Amino acid sequence: MAKELTAYEITCRLSDELGIDRHTNLLAHGLSAALGPVQGDAETVKSAVLDAAGTVVMPAFTYQTQIIPQTGPPDNALDYGTGDEMNARADIYRPSLPVHPDIGLIAEAFRNDPKTLRSIHPVLSFIAQGPNARAVLSSQTRENPLGPVAWLEMHDGLLLLMGVDQRHNYALHLAEQRAGRKTFTRWALTIDDIEELPNMPGCRDGFNAIWRELTPITRVAQIGMARCEVIPIKPLLEYAEQRIREEPDFLLCDQPGCLSCRTREVSPRL
Repeated sequence: MAKELTAYEITCRLSDELGIDRHTNLLAHGLSAALGPVQGDAETVKSAVLDAAGTVVMPAFTYQTQIIPQTGPPDNALDYGTGDEMNARADIYRPSLPVHPDIGLIAEAFRNDPKTLRSIHPVLSFIAQGPNARAVLSSQTRENPLGPVAWLEMHDGLLLLMGVDQRHNYALHLAEQRAGRKTFTRWALTIDDIEELPNMPGCRDGFNAIWRELTPITRVAQIGMARCEVIPIKPLLEYAEQRIREEPDFLLCDQPGCLSCRTREVSPRL
């Protein structure tokens, strides 16, 4: 049986092999199960990341709050009127709402930490700890859900992917928007109302197309059973935006039934 990883071992790998230190502004995402046996599971991984970095930001998305209305704007990648079953199961957004299961147990452990702060977007909230936590979270608005990614870009932020592929690289959504790719309107349940949310990103199933192209700016380490990567956010966004401008279907998925990707091609720009 494989030896269980400790928080200390994970922190040392993050620091020594991936260059994360106490001055790092870090956007992190990972799956604890991908690391293999860990003493304390997701709670240990969360603690290790916090010990390695300065300010740590994670997605705390709550897709379970979304509903599909009967009508809405055209070309919005939704089949209106088809969401009765989903709408009946929708949760009301509140700051204590658990992250969606797709986001993983590390983020949920982070959310439960009493020192953690959370933004208030009903679908795309972020959580953070560290000296810059309030600043990065306050950059998000309903109209600018990816504000924290832009803040991290401006402050030399790094992206950490632990045992997940580029489909979990949410920074790529910002590159898509800057390249002119269409965003969408979505709706979520809140305590007071059904809230309309503009500038929501689309499908990410095609994001692995960029993986090998990012190799020159990626640092890689094996931590337990997981491939872990660190990528500086600023050159990541610059490269991805340019590639989308050059190739309008870059990062779109190849599923003919994907309403999101079929409505998001952008015109090439010289």
